[in-house]
Amino acid sequence: MDLKLALFKPMLKLTMERTGHGAALGFAITRIGRGEVELVFPYKSDTVGNPITGVVHGGVIVSLLDTCCGSAAITMLNSSAVTPTMDLRLDYMHPAKPFEPIYVAAKVYKNTSNVIFCRGSAWQDDRDNPIAHCVANFMRVETSSVTVGAIIKRRVGRLFNRKNQTK
Repeated sequence: MDLKLALFKPMLKLTMERTGHGAALGFAITRIGRGEVELVFPYKSDTVGNPITGVVHGGVIVSLLDTCCGSAAITMLNSSAVTPTMDLRLDYMHPAKPFEPIYVAAKVYKNTSNVIFCRGSAWQDDRDNPIAHCVANFMRVETSSVTVGAIIKRRVGRLFNRKNQTK
């Protein structure tokens, strides 16, 4: 068992689910492995792109796939680094069914010193009948600003700044 990954999993899960797009979309990461991540997105009426059909907006699908692939890329890091998206190519196969959850899985298929390459898929009932699939690559950018201490310091700073702005 990879001890570093075991310690990293809860932090990745918390960060991806409770901040940014994760908090806005409300998805839950269901599996994290080295180079692999899976998540589930429960249907939310405020993400509908077509109010007549109730179909989730395509932008939500791309965001889910980008987030899942980016999370898989992050699991490949062995040092303090970030993995911004360099390129994402997405193929939509068919619209998502309304009122049903969407499942997303991503896997790293090549890891180099500068770029991490991933594949991802989103589906509902049948994994072999995807809503969309993608290939994406992420740049590895070494930085000291992503240590646990630095992240906590920024989050606490933002909290206090928000409180001071509301007074």
